[in-house]
Amino acid sequence: MKRLFLGLMVLAVVFGNVIVAPGAFAADAKPLTLQTSPLPISLSADPGKSVTTDLRIKQNGGDTEKLKVSLMKFGAYGEEGKPVLTDRGPADTYFDWVKFDKTVFDAPANVWQTVHMTINLPKSAAFGYYYAVVFSRVGDDVRQGGRTNSLSGATAVLVLLEAHNPNAKRSLQLSSFATEHRIYEFLPAKFRVKLANTGNVHGAPQGDIFIMKGKKQIATLSLNSGGGNILPQSKRSFPAAWSDGFPVYDTVQEDGKTKLDKNGKPVQKLKWDWTQANKFRFGKYTAQLFAVYDDGKHDVPIEAQVSFWVIPWRFLLVLLLVLTLVGFGVYSTVRGTVRGVSRGTRRLKGRR
Repeated sequence: MKRLFLGLMVLAVVFGNVIVAPGAFAADAKPLTLQTSPLPISLSADPGKSVTTDLRIKQNGGDTEKLKVSLMKFGAYGEEGKPVLTDRGPADTYFDWVKFDKTVFDAPANVWQTVHMTINLPKSAAFGYYYAVVFSRVGDDVRQGGRTNSLSGATAVLVLLEAHNPNAKRSLQLSSFATEHRIYEFLPAKFRVKLANTGNVHGAPQGDIFIMKGKKQIATLSLNSGGGNILPQSKRSFPAAWSDGFPVYDTVQEDGKTKLDKNGKPVQKLKWDWTQANKFRFGKYTAQLFAVYDDGKHDVPIEAQVSFWVIPWRFLLVLLLVLTLVGFGVYSTVRGTVRGVSRGTRRLKGRR
């Protein structure tokens, strides 16, 4: 068997975006780069019925490649909503419901190929089923990344299937809504909305976070704009950041990549864009969360709020120092002038 070099397929933003993934390659083979669309795919059907969808794949190499289609399942781990892909288990009979119009095909470079996927649901089907349709080069090994969101030598399209059932329960509960810090010197202010799916069907919340200064709304942040789903009996955190201020910390980029410090964290640099000076932030702010999810009958609201402060203390100390020095200078000047006038007055009186 040819020795494979690792090429990771990253599903960094789960259930949301198109993935461009480098594949694994053997010592005498070229790298395999695959692009899929759409991602993810959400399907629903009645038990005993069929549902179909089109999967689109393109390889961006220079030669025609022979690709194969295989099937895995996925679940969720961690609070970032990342999927863990695993092979079929003994009880996973729902794999038998799936048919593809082709499982091996030629893929010319830079040409989109379409694979038709059909799922024939039995009458016993109920609730949610989660497939990962894997595309790889014929002859290459596909390796799982363990409890990671990666494969070696492949890319995948996630397919979420809901089998309609009167006992379906859609229920998302707010676990927490918090800021990263209670006090910020400068923006961005970072928020995290943590939701738990206590039902038996996946759900996707949608909403906004409104930034308020007193009763005035000054910013709106989108929540889960990518339409990310939360799988049953799992939790997921949705981040948001408010960076519309002056000055503001910005991530340092080098050669098109994020610069990291010795601890692997992004390096931040304070950006002074004087055209944004009217957005100087100071004082107490309130972030108000308004989100909804569909429970199958109507939209269920999720509301919460959290307060935080923006106090640019170093800037204020410098300003205070400058004002103190200016004030002292003005005082000294006025005092010297007054003393000079006083001495002049005394001399004038002495001459009289």
